[in-house]
Amino acid sequence: MMSRAGAVRLDPDSVGRRSAAVVESRALLVLLLVSAYLVLEHGFMLIRIPPTGRIGVPLAEITIAVFAMMLLRDMPLVRGFASVAPITPLVVWWAVGLFRMAIGVYENGIWAVRDASHLIDSFFLWIGYVVAASPGFLDRFSVWLRTTLNVGMAYGLLYPFRETLAQWSPTIPAPGGYVAPLLFNYASGTLVLLTGTTRILLERVRLLGIPSSFIAGFVIVFSVAIYQQRIGYLQIIALGALMLALDPRSVQRMAIGFTIALVALLLLLQTGVTIPGRLGQTFSLEFLLEHFQAIWGTDGGAAVSGSASGTGQRLQWWSKIWADVTSGPTSLLFGLGYGIPLTDFRYVDDTLVREPHNSTVSMFARLGLVGILSYAAVHVALFRTWIEALIELTRRGDTLWRTNLIVIGAFIMFVWILTTGEDGLEKPFNAVPFYFFWGVILRVAYALRRSAPRI
Repeated sequence: MMSRAGAVRLDPDSVGRRSAAVVESRALLVLLLVSAYLVLEHGFMLIRIPPTGRIGVPLAEITIAVFAMMLLRDMPLVRGFASVAPITPLVVWWAVGLFRMAIGVYENGIWAVRDASHLIDSFFLWIGYVVAASPGFLDRFSVWLRTTLNVGMAYGLLYPFRETLAQWSPTIPAPGGYVAPLLFNYASGTLVLLTGTTRILLERVRLLGIPSSFIAGFVIVFSVAIYQQRIGYLQIIALGALMLALDPRSVQRMAIGFTIALVALLLLLQTGVTIPGRLGQTFSLEFLLEHFQAIWGTDGGAAVSGSASGTGQRLQWWSKIWADVTSGPTSLLFGLGYGIPLTDFRYVDDTLVREPHNSTVSMFARLGLVGILSYAAVHVALFRTWIEALIELTRRGDTLWRTNLIVIGAFIMFVWILTTGEDGLEKPFNAVPFYFFWGVILRVAYALRRSAPRI
């Protein structure tokens, strides 16, 4: 079970008699799919078959269908999956969700399937587990993860030039009726940038001789000054807390790098250079403080008034959802279902906002108490499995996979934070990697449980 002292390895016979070529090719295609969602985000999400109209099938759902058709071939893996996955709440969540989706399709049409994208994409939990059972996957995963994060960070640093670069990008029609660029269509903010920063801090990565602390500090200040996202501020705080708990030395390097990068930026701004961010505001400490306070709806001035008003708007949506769901016993237990918009708000281009910018509220609205309690139980159990696997890897001295689990755990944490103020898991470019990583964690936990208890 152990490829070297303390290192995790999966059994080659875990795939039984299946063709190694098919298994490895399938794993490679899934890794490419997850990479594309992580890096290209919203633009890649819009690719579907057929590519026009409102009934195209997204690539993630095609992948799920392929794995469903191969379930009999993957059946030897079910017992192992059931031994580490929170199988009872997971089955309840999936069963109630699929039943409500079927009713929604009958009553409201194809939009019920689109509204259920979070539920559908959660099947990547199984896909991640199956793919991670492929021979040699865990060694391949480490290289893939670092390559994807490096590419994603480079791509994320092009954000200031997005409008110019998007003009050269091919476009794709969206189901909502608008046309969007395939490339440079940023939507997840600092998600990949901060995940990559986690890895840089843990592995003390150097670039052209520049220490990891300076690289991490630059990326964090860039995220704050250019992306100007309130969720991003919370993610950075969470990153510091995670490093403090798991690798205290990284916190010191992170603080030093951030301070140096921040001072350098402020000195640059004193020369008269203007660096407008996402909101069109040039960064300053005053703007940062006011924008941070806007997380709770505090209106600190014209520069952040729109952000502050957005908090109140979300609270109005959530209050109405609570009233609608609790209006009767059936809706309280099983929610409002799929196929109906949860808000009546429209963007300037008349696109309807269907979700209330909080994935937990959306889950409660769609599936009621049964859905939200089973959903919560699944995630609590998954988090506990991550903790147990991390402790065991630390005990065995497996530095590589301890780092891997912290990095993908950081991504999961950042997504959780994102879902508090955005419809994070209703977007496949977040949900697919999110559940895929959980599947990989489950497979690592299974491998650790079956392996020898000594280093």
